Amino acid sequence: MNIRNTLLSLLTLTGTVVAPALAGYEVDGYHLMDGSDFGSHEVVATDMINSLTEMGIPVLDGSKNNLKQCLPQEDKTILGFYSPGHNVMVICTDSVPVWLQMETLTHESVHVIQDARVGLDNGSMGEASDEILYKLVTNMDENKVATIANLYDESDWNVEVEAFYYETQPQVVANELRTWAF
Repeated sequence: MNIRNTLLSLLTLTGTVVAPALAGYEVDGYHLMDGSDFGSHEVVATDMINSLTEMGIPVLDGSKNNLKQCLPQEDKTILGFYSPGHNVMVICTDSVPVWLQMETLTHESVHVIQDARVGLDNGSMGEASDEILYKLVTNMDENKVATIANLYDESDWNVEVEAFYYETQPQVVANELRTWAF
């Protein structure tokens, strides 16, 4: 599926209205992010986004495209998401510091890697082995473990453990992501 069809599918699914772009670049009126959107993390962010682009996964600025998932909500804040069924990543940028946007790009890129393990565009994520997950969770900051337990369904815990563990290691994730780019 080409980028235009992917974007149109996502935007139709979410019922959005497109806002003018202020950074990054535009394709057919949709604001996409590039490394320059991530400040001091530009080099590693560019590496990640280039790999994602090679994989056919555009990175949308959800706030600049007025995606409803990025609008303030009473009970939660969504920083971003990866839609494996649509092969689109969204980073919510409004009122989110650049360092946290970079963490979100890294976190969501882990989900892309999980998806690539079982084949892109299939709607499911490939989980790490139980042994690896056990090692990750026992070496993870307890606040992140609490976040996973409190904010995610138990069925998502395994994929979130891996994503939360690696979200502060963008170079590690960029290197792994590059191996999946074709």
